[in-house]
Amino acid sequence: MAAEDLSPPLEADLSVQGFLGHESMRRGWGRGFQSGRLGHAHLVAGPEGIGKGFLVRRWAAMLLCRDPQLDVAPDPQACGHCSSCQALKSGNHGGYLEISTEGSGPVEIARMRGILHFLSLRADGRRVILIDSADQLREEAANALLKILEEPPAETHFLLVSHRPARLLKTIVSRCQRWLLGPLARDPFLEILDRHGVSGDLATFLFEGAGGRPGAALLLGEAIERCGGIGAFGQILGEVPDDPRDLVSLTLREGESFDRQTVQRTLKVIGDGLWAFRGETLESRERAATRTLMLSHLSRHLERFGSADLVIEAASMVLRSENPRDVVSRIPRVMGTHWA
Repeated sequence: MAAEDLSPPLEADLSVQGFLGHESMRRGWGRGFQSGRLGHAHLVAGPEGIGKGFLVRRWAAMLLCRDPQLDVAPDPQACGHCSSCQALKSGNHGGYLEISTEGSGPVEIARMRGILHFLSLRADGRRVILIDSADQLREEAANALLKILEEPPAETHFLLVSHRPARLLKTIVSRCQRWLLGPLARDPFLEILDRHGVSGDLATFLFEGAGGRPGAALLLGEAIERCGGIGAFGQILGEVPDDPRDLVSLTLREGESFDRQTVQRTLKVIGDGLWAFRGETLESRERAATRTLMLSHLSRHLERFGSADLVIEAASMVLRSENPRDVVSRIPRVMGTHWA
């Protein structure tokens, strides 16, 4: 198991005060926390980019905190100062295990064995195991997790993040308390973007594209800034480069290269961008919706077993076609397999 899985540093601010929206759901968590009736396993589900990871990592801090602040509405906060909070910030908390699938693909059984090793260690108080994203569990890994959830160790909490809970084993879902996050309304969405220095026409455009998902909006905003503005970004979507791999430059960060992770991120950004530029006519909206859904299918294919080169080639076919539905029959030949 990779060392970075064990206890990655959390952000300096461990409170959830900066998290806007979902007050009813958060009050439910707060009541359970204060009454001692929280279950041992929790599934936090919702669209990608909605803020699930932000919230769940702060719930983890709250569970491990030595002096949680109980008088803060709508849910308690980690104090941010005790020895436990300091250990979380430095990435040295012995009671916190995080398994992240970002950039690593599906979770194999070997990483589940890392959980068993973690649970075999002597514990000083509560332990928290966070899996982000749980819908990336391979069958063997999912069955191993289920076995652990069926006989949960004392004082151990599991926090599962899922973008697509329908892909999880029903038996895993049934053993979890479920917390659903939906897209934010316009005002809290714009407030979050304003905190990140994004406002005005760009913030409005991002709301149209990301549909109330601030994390996805900020990712789209990065790509737009990298291109030189909304107009330049739209031009790239309309005039696909000769080499489809150049599309990845929209989201490529310093030190990164062309790989599955960067292609995944690019597909998400392009999909949100297409929807933001969807236009007002029925025909243009249908075309944007079709292209966005096809890119989503390609993204899922890449998650499972796809080649990054083939997927970005297929994505460029979708973008170039005036009628994206015409591409459906051609894509399987490019992919070499059933893709949807």
